[in-house]
Amino acid sequence: MTTTLRIISALFGLLFTVSFLNWLLAPAGAAATLGMPLLDGVARNTQVGDFTAFFFTLAVLIGLGVWRRQPQPLLGACLLLGSAAIFRVWSALMHEATLAPVSVAVEVAGTAVLLAYASCLRQSRPE
Repeated sequence: MTTTLRIISALFGLLFTVSFLNWLLAPAGAAATLGMPLLDGVARNTQVGDFTAFFFTLAVLIGLGVWRRQPQPLLGACLLLGSAAIFRVWSALMHEATLAPVSVAVEVAGTAVLLAYASCLRQSRPE
């Protein structure tokens, strides 16, 4: 089970690495995949900067956790990814935003897999 969770976690890390690189190198396409236009001026700076940082951080944390077989970076990724799902739902409920169910599903699934893998790693190491 641990090997399967490690592989799936690595695949999530790869997904977020691709997203990071898209935001870094082709932000208009990256924005389109998330259902938004690429903004202009300072708004573009914020959009590209924040999304690139979000996906970069996820990719690095997952990569570290998978490569080193350490639960702590995976838990950091869970916090970032899980909170994104929570705040997407919050945005729909409180701010009349259109809910993005596929994005929420990916975030929830990723969080669940990463939590499960981190839990397996913690159980396999003596404290």
